[in-house]
Amino acid sequence: MSMPHTSFKHFMLKSYYGLLTRLHNLKLTRGVFVAGAGITGAIIVAGALFQSPNEAEASLNPKPAIAAASSPDEYTLSAQFPSLGNAVKTVTLKSGESLGPLLQKNGVSGPIAYQLTQKFAQVYNPRDLRAGQNISLYFDDSVPADEEGYQPLIGMSLKPNVERAIHINRLQNGEFSAKDIAITFPMEIVKVSGLIQNSLYLDASEMGVPDKVTIQFSHIYEHSVDFARDIRKDDAFTMAFELYRDRQGNPIKAGDLVYTSFSPRGNTTQYWLYELESGSENYFDAEGKGAKRKLMRTPINGARLTSSFGSRRHPVLGYTRQHNGVDFGAASGTPIMAAGVGVVERANRYGSFGNYIRISHSDGYKTAYAHLKSFARGIKAGTRVTQGQTIGYVGTTGSSTGPHLHYEVHKNGKPINPNSLSSLSGKPLPSAEKDNFLARRNEIDKLIQSAPPVLPEPAVQSVNLVSLPAPENMVMVPQEPDGTLP
Repeated sequence: MSMPHTSFKHFMLKSYYGLLTRLHNLKLTRGVFVAGAGITGAIIVAGALFQSPNEAEASLNPKPAIAAASSPDEYTLSAQFPSLGNAVKTVTLKSGESLGPLLQKNGVSGPIAYQLTQKFAQVYNPRDLRAGQNISLYFDDSVPADEEGYQPLIGMSLKPNVERAIHINRLQNGEFSAKDIAITFPMEIVKVSGLIQNSLYLDASEMGVPDKVTIQFSHIYEHSVDFARDIRKDDAFTMAFELYRDRQGNPIKAGDLVYTSFSPRGNTTQYWLYELESGSENYFDAEGKGAKRKLMRTPINGARLTSSFGSRRHPVLGYTRQHNGVDFGAASGTPIMAAGVGVVERANRYGSFGNYIRISHSDGYKTAYAHLKSFARGIKAGTRVTQGQTIGYVGTTGSSTGPHLHYEVHKNGKPINPNSLSSLSGKPLPSAEKDNFLARRNEIDKLIQSAPPVLPEPAVQSVNLVSLPAPENMVMVPQEPDGTLP
């Protein structure tokens, strides 16, 4: 009597997995797999180690049971093993939990759990595991469990993020292989345009603009626009940027901002992203001038202007005199940035200015920062700083009535109004690159013309009007034969 094909397959698989488990159990000599033993979950007692596979097993030609796929959604063990009944168990890593003990708590034997953790560590740093991450375990439930009650495990998977998938799969020789799969998504240029009603951040967010893009936008204009004082309701803005979507069309991540337009108080400025021949990227206006100015008008974020440049009554001395800078009120400890590239001339206590920094810039410009709580690490006379680098922190040292930054700008030894810095032009493109920039600008303009929004346009619902009979008590107005009212 011949054995049915399905029963024979199950018999052979059961025998194979049973033999494999017994072989691995024999390899563990004087060793125990201890729960809670670190991220790999393995502690070998009294110096015992797992022995390597014997020569007979090593001579087998291992072939991956599962091939790499382009997306984790397509990479399913069930699809790769259609002849087996696959049971998938998803477990969640808890705070303080290690991978090895987690596997053993969920139907994986000690020897197999050890193999998995070792393979896993080859492609993913176990220390990068975080509480709340889900791990999928794939069991072959078409084969009865072994004598110890373990179902054969054929794989394990983890998705650390949307762009990466870790898969561990059982090979034909019973060993495991690990794959680190990079997942790519299609990219498109999207565009949003609107008028500021609440704030740039809130209005852009409502249109689906990621925070990263809004921050990029603010950095482009921070040299010429004071976001705390220059922006008014109905100021127009446009952002065109790279966006990656999944197969369902949902936004996955944002790339670079490639085009911007902003009209604070009706003064429109546009910038295009361009990569220089040196490999660096920057934003340039239509004439090829960079978005970055030599000096920043406001070298501090989230501050309010408390005193302007010019004649004023001094809050401490009580009499009127020239105020050679501007004051920004901010919480004590708020970071202060270098307004531009330069060299620190002094960073020490300086009379009524308290803790004071002065930076020398090119073309005769100098900037000064007073009443600081403290200096940033490494800031001293002779230190070279870059634009936007933190140099100190808001305080109230010297003649001061509260925590604030006193900011001065000098040109050839004479104080000037920091608000005039917005009129400074950015560094122009090298003349040899202007043609390439114009070609790139035209290319971006064409992409923007057909760029879709981030979020789908709301569907327009049509309303069907249904004629209803008039109520019995309704007074009807008589009409002329042509339908007009008398």
